[in-house]
Amino acid sequence: MVLGTRWLGGAPDSLGFGRARNGMATRIVQSQPGTRFTRKRVLIIRAAAQAFGRKGFHATKLEEIAADLNLTKASLYYYFSTKEELLFEVHLLSLQDVLDRVDRILTTERTPIAQLEGVITEHLRVLASDYEGAFLLQQEYELPANYRAEIVRLRDAYEQRVLEIIREGVRQRQFRVKNAKVTVRIILGAVNWLLRWYRSDGSLKVEEIVEAYIDFFFYGILAPALASRTLPEEVVDKRAVSARRRDRAPRRGAPDTSGVA
Repeated sequence: MVLGTRWLGGAPDSLGFGRARNGMATRIVQSQPGTRFTRKRVLIIRAAAQAFGRKGFHATKLEEIAADLNLTKASLYYYFSTKEELLFEVHLLSLQDVLDRVDRILTTERTPIAQLEGVITEHLRVLASDYEGAFLLQQEYELPANYRAEIVRLRDAYEQRVLEIIREGVRQRQFRVKNAKVTVRIILGAVNWLLRWYRSDGSLKVEEIVEAYIDFFFYGILAPALASRTLPEEVVDKRAVSARRRDRAPRRGAPDTSGVA
């Protein structure tokens, strides 16, 4: 967090950005170092996400983003020199938000069940609260290779955290999964698909959606009696029947010996 910011030169504009007499942005001097996501940078990044979401990345101009914030183009260029850089920062802000939440969950929650529930819950909340920015996370192909590589690295780091939760749950016999990596990708795929159908003005509240996701991932769609009593035997029986059918099926090109004309 930036504890103090001092401006050299012209008066600040409506967002507090310095504007010099010659139209060029004045230099910011921070009394203490902060993160790259200072309040003013975040305002620009979120405005860019909304603009990209409305018009698309290619159709949006930096001048339009500056106008939305009542900034001069020069002020905007002080912080971001290209649209690609802004798109990268949109990705980065959303991903870092999710990673920070996951790290807090891993610190405060002790069991894999509570950790996985917390991760799914916070991931869904981020997607719902930052819809435009999160939706753009599916447009990393618009980024230059160096930006794209950093985003992929962060995504892999997030996926690895979730994978470790699943594996620890298996070690503690809290989860029953056939393949931990596949399980993680199923979970994250389903969570990210929220962007395709969620609407903030829809009939479902975010917490209702979270509850539905948690219920499905932890309990599935079978009734409790079936899940606890008959699932293992049913699965075995169905697999055995399928195997017998495959063995009995005539091979392609083999003569039909079934006796049916």
